[in-house]
Amino acid sequence: MSAPGLTSEAQMRYMLQWFGEFSELQREDFLPVLAAARADKPQQLAALMATITCDDKPVSLFQCRIKLFNTWFPFWSVEDQDRLIKSVSETDPEFGQKLQDLLTNGPQVNGDQNGTDEVHSPIPEEEIKTEENNIVAGENGEAVVEEAPVEPVLPENVAVECAAAS
Repeated sequence: MSAPGLTSEAQMRYMLQWFGEFSELQREDFLPVLAAARADKPQQLAALMATITCDDKPVSLFQCRIKLFNTWFPFWSVEDQDRLIKSVSETDPEFGQKLQDLLTNGPQVNGDQNGTDEVHSPIPEEEIKTEENNIVAGENGEAVVEEAPVEPVLPENVAVECAAAS
């Protein structure tokens, strides 16, 4: 089954040609779109598409190509989808590795590099001061502040603002 007008083979040739013309930034923008389409995650794909549309500007050639990709890709056979992924990965091995990581591990959230849910303090631990410090006599009789071990106090709710660049 294919979208009207072009065969899936012709659509794939266009996609491969366009991928070759994409700038590095456009490839970075295309990466999550391809991963979401391949992983069959329509909600993620819709959210990504919302970030690359601009109501106050004319639609760019890149945006038109991504829209066509999103129209065509679901109608391609799994073999054709695999062939596109293999071809773009051969064209740009770094892109291919990032795509594999994204398909395997899912998208990173808020820059989390290792997939853990650790809470990170915005203040380095060595800069956190408390009133529980003890003053003791040093080796030469001078006063030395001995800091008690402290666990950082983190705000319960931190407002996060996200912005997407296209």
